[in-house]
Amino acid sequence: MLPLVAERVTADAGVPSALRTTLGVEARRHAALDAAREVELGRLLSALDARSVRALLMKGAHLAYSHYLRPDLRPRIDTDLLIARKDREVVVAVLAERGYEGTGHVVGTLVMYQACYVKRPHGVPLHVVDLHWKVANPQVFSDLVSYEELKASAVALPALGIGAWGLSDVHALLIACVHRVAHHYDAEMLIWLYDVHLIASRLSLAEWHTFGDLCVGRGVAHVCLRSLERASAAFGTMLPPFVTSAPERVVSATEAATAAFLEPGRRHVEQVVGDLRALRSWGDRARLVRQHVFPPASYMRGSYAPSSGAPLAVLYVRRAVHGAWKWLARP
Repeated sequence: MLPLVAERVTADAGVPSALRTTLGVEARRHAALDAAREVELGRLLSALDARSVRALLMKGAHLAYSHYLRPDLRPRIDTDLLIARKDREVVVAVLAERGYEGTGHVVGTLVMYQACYVKRPHGVPLHVVDLHWKVANPQVFSDLVSYEELKASAVALPALGIGAWGLSDVHALLIACVHRVAHHYDAEMLIWLYDVHLIASRLSLAEWHTFGDLCVGRGVAHVCLRSLERASAAFGTMLPPFVTSAPERVVSATEAATAAFLEPGRRHVEQVVGDLRALRSWGDRARLVRQHVFPPASYMRGSYAPSSGAPLAVLYVRRAVHGAWKWLARP
């Protein structure tokens, strides 16, 4: 939140001058880095557009250019890009041509629906791209809304040049409300709640009705209501009465599964069990277990023994022992 705070207090004479100076220096440093990343992002999007790929900006990278006064006022670690699954090989090739390298995340067709790539000119990280082909990793959220549906209502982001597209306000609010729960278990991050506040404050009444129908139809009404209520508590977001006073209704299996992510102290093993229940075939369930327990050898070598010749079996045992507490421990 530093850039937003600095924007408010650096001209306030009531704030101690030393604090105003410190915040101003940090804000200018952040703005300079953001400007450099913006140039690289614009060139990347233009390169993808030249290969007939429409990448959609999501989350902070999108909102920085659509809902904030200036993009540097929305701090972000990476740029989230959503692409069609069929375009993945082309996009990875473009990233490689532009000097991006993949990082060592767990891979698996049912474990992760995203991959991270970093550009490091002269060894210094300049830009991080989080490439998605589904909107979330947990199975119960992964098919919440498809790339094709988001693309159909996407809006241009002219400040970033050719090939820059973001989500509609309705879809942006849906993703903002769900992301903080699906991936971060209702974490109290002010910047995510401020995102929700900014998007919600711009919705028309018709868009609110569309959003409400979408939440109920996709089984994420409880999740989205929690995010909206937290944003309202933090920033005074005005919510239509029909959103906060919806009558009780029969909760679908999908709604119950997504609402479970709101339970405090949720363990990773509970998410894996939920993923297994959400998959439709026993073959997919077996494949998911296999991908969790036995990631590819390249990942094991890179993550557990990049300079060691230890047998692969030893590395799998080491991973199982050290990873067990992460699966069973409550955050």
